[in-house]
Amino acid sequence: MGNINKNIEEAARATAYVMERHEEIKNNPLRQKYHFEVPAGWCNDPNGFSILGGKYHLFYQHMPYVSEPGDYKMYWGHAVSQNLVDWEDLPVALAPVDKCDGGGCWSGCALELDQKVYLIYTGLDARNGMQQGQCMAVSDDGIHFTKTEDSPILADTLCEADKKDFRDPYIWRQNGEWNMILGSTKDHFAQALLYRSNDLKNWRFINTMAESLGELGSVCECPNFFEIGGKHILFISPHGLNLRKSVYLTGDFDYPAGKFFWDTYGEIDWGMDYYAPQVIKDGNGRCIMIGWMNSWNWMPWCDGTYYTSEMGWCGGMALPRELHLDELGRLHFEPVQELKDYRTEPAEMVSETAGEDGISIETADNSHCEMIIDFNLKGTTAETIQLEVKSNEKEKVLVNLNLKFGEIEFDRSHTFDHLKSKRRCSFRSVSEAVCRIHVFIDSASVELFTDDYMTCMTNTVYVPENADRIKIRGIGGMVKILKVQSWAIKKIKI
Repeated sequence: MGNINKNIEEAARATAYVMERHEEIKNNPLRQKYHFEVPAGWCNDPNGFSILGGKYHLFYQHMPYVSEPGDYKMYWGHAVSQNLVDWEDLPVALAPVDKCDGGGCWSGCALELDQKVYLIYTGLDARNGMQQGQCMAVSDDGIHFTKTEDSPILADTLCEADKKDFRDPYIWRQNGEWNMILGSTKDHFAQALLYRSNDLKNWRFINTMAESLGELGSVCECPNFFEIGGKHILFISPHGLNLRKSVYLTGDFDYPAGKFFWDTYGEIDWGMDYYAPQVIKDGNGRCIMIGWMNSWNWMPWCDGTYYTSEMGWCGGMALPRELHLDELGRLHFEPVQELKDYRTEPAEMVSETAGEDGISIETADNSHCEMIIDFNLKGTTAETIQLEVKSNEKEKVLVNLNLKFGEIEFDRSHTFDHLKSKRRCSFRSVSEAVCRIHVFIDSASVELFTDDYMTCMTNTVYVPENADRIKIRGIGGMVKILKVQSWAIKKIKI
């Protein structure tokens, strides 16, 4: 019995350490005001994003004792919310203290069954060369978890897929049985594997649900699978696709064969800091997505250092987004409506024109605000519309809407942050008469939405507190601004 309770004991110790450290860092000016952020230590992928007992639960990859990635073991953190915005920290849920997961408790999912909460996750078996296997923990109260004695519940791929890359279970119920999709690889080509079970413990391999010849990268991480409007959608976070790091595929699912056939391929977020999104369907039928707002050191723009790590924490989540699917199979990602309840001190500016010198935008709090900006493209002569945020005399972040080449560029190369990088993507609205950009600015991030919410760019940004200037410019001509709506955002409780 003592061995079974190792998880609860170490989780309690880790929780106490994290909350003590949180008291020391909670007032740091780089702490986010209205985004979920790890209380202390390191945070990456959301895990087990779910509705349990009528509340939103967010489990996440967590290292409580360090604040940067390395040769450290992964835990699961845990938070709960009534509204997807205000989050309450709960005790650490999983600790890597058992034989099946002594090398780390990695990504997975959560589900509620018979008034119990189950966590299914990838454990690294430190006894066996860090072999990956799928493990299970169970809880009566949804807070304190006990590892099941039969873990790992799936220790082999049961097929020809690479057993060293065999991870990140996502489970759903369909046709009276449990379905589990796992990310994997074969011959250095990413694939997703499908398994089925009647009892969550005994699994049989069904098929390679999705495979590729390179277009899905070398390894498929953090798969999610769900349905909107009769279409099935697969999320993956690929390795080896250069600038692509969170991909969606829409298509049709042959359930008996266990095969997914996709016809639309898109990027979930074109920014530098969005990875491993998870999706739930809430009680109102909405598909809600949340993703990690940071980047791994293997990504092309990351140099392996993390700015706030030396301050005691690193990592958080981007704002939750509601998903919509259009008739062309394209996803739209709109910030959840609950965020509107946190707007305060509204301001509006209408019918302005800006040239190279620009026009200043004043919100009630330029460092923590929301803006919706409408441009008249037909009345604009500028080659580029430039939005400057988080700026002072030395630092600035630029969003460039290049009307000549139909591109959006996010440029944080003019900041003191080590990640001095730029990111570009197509600007679909360039041929429209009017375009809208929707921007959220927090202490250490900027999230941009445009193209009717088909294009998102999420980026961490680290600048001094006094870098709070906002300006709009027309480069190479004049830009016609129809309206700027802005709000300060209330601080959340966490």
